[in-house]
Amino acid sequence: MAEPVRTDPSRRPNALRSLLPHVFMILVTGAFLMPLVWMVLTALKPVEQTTKTPPEWLPRVWTASFVKSYHVYPNGEARRIKGSEERQPVDRIRRLAVPEALVYAVLEPGDAENLWHGRRMLVKVEDVASEGGDWGADVKPGPGRIRWRVGIEREKKVFPCRIAELHEPGAWLVREYVPDLRQAKATGSGGVDPYFWTVVPEKNVELSVQPLWQNVPAALAKMNFWSMLLNTLWVCLLGMIGTTFVSALAAYGFAFGRFPGKGLLFGLTLATMMVPFPATMVPLFQLYRDLGWIGTFKPLWVHCWFGAAFNIFLLRQFFLGLPRDLLDAARIDGCSELEIFWHVVVPLSRPALVMVALFHFLFAWKDFMGPLLYLNDKSQFTLSLGLHAFQSQQGGTPWHLVMAASAVFSLPLIALFLAAMKTFIRGIAMTGIKG
Repeated sequence: MAEPVRTDPSRRPNALRSLLPHVFMILVTGAFLMPLVWMVLTALKPVEQTTKTPPEWLPRVWTASFVKSYHVYPNGEARRIKGSEERQPVDRIRRLAVPEALVYAVLEPGDAENLWHGRRMLVKVEDVASEGGDWGADVKPGPGRIRWRVGIEREKKVFPCRIAELHEPGAWLVREYVPDLRQAKATGSGGVDPYFWTVVPEKNVELSVQPLWQNVPAALAKMNFWSMLLNTLWVCLLGMIGTTFVSALAAYGFAFGRFPGKGLLFGLTLATMMVPFPATMVPLFQLYRDLGWIGTFKPLWVHCWFGAAFNIFLLRQFFLGLPRDLLDAARIDGCSELEIFWHVVVPLSRPALVMVALFHFLFAWKDFMGPLLYLNDKSQFTLSLGLHAFQSQQGGTPWHLVMAASAVFSLPLIALFLAAMKTFIRGIAMTGIKG
């Protein structure tokens, strides 16, 4: 009878030990994703919630269904509106307790100067005072005075007032949500807010989690997004094509070429990576100024057609890993060096070339210093420069709109990386492997 196989307890797999690396990677990934998640959530909040302390992660906004509601205009006029069961976000909200809600006011007969002679009006209580009282005093049904805005501010006498018939124990005074209130106030005349208040029954108002998607089109409209997107794509594509092709050609020469001083030239090429950009910023600006390129896109992409030291190094390391037998076979068949480069090396180096193109596209998309130095006209701004200008030109920074524009700015980079992720990782893994 065979004896049972005994396992050494010390060799049994430790479930906790195998789980710890995965937990650690999840925590690190979450830490890196937290700023992105916070940016997206902030883009969908009202501006008041972006600076709230303590901060809230979810966009919790007041919403209302406008049923049995009244519009109250700045001049005191009120009109009954047709209700809508669909819940909509509101920007300003204030609870009104009965009788401090709204009142019907009947203007005193015989006042020929009054434009609203003999008309019933729905007005805010804080604009009405009892006889002999101050403004904002509690109003009871009876005679009172009301402060009107008809051309100029003046007092008008009113006859008995009564509470607005909302058929509810309480009411909320709300304003419809506008992504950018400064733009709304700018359209008013005489500093009067053109937007009206709405009286909503208390049961139709609640605080709920609801993303404000209208922040995104509002931010893009104020930023002139589509024009800046075209400018950015033009600069990115021209530079990406140039640096990928020229760097691959130079890397092929350093990898397979045979000429005196090759090692010295390659060392000098790598040494240029150690020169910081501030050391060359002023000479480059003077050069482009003498060429008449300031105020054009040329300084942002022409230099890419002379190659980049980092890209040349990466591609050379990848080319050294290719089998030389293929190159020798092509030479035996009578191919020139350019034909070998184009028909043999380039098809085999697709992962590395995609990696270099992706690196440059990411750099050019996020480049801020270059457009800041060389572009003068707002119609030429790229997205990075336009995003900075959008933030700095606001009197008080609308962080919800800035975060909305930043989220749209980051979205193409994330989509591009996800689309080319397999090729990118393959190119990173194969770079530096020699055959």
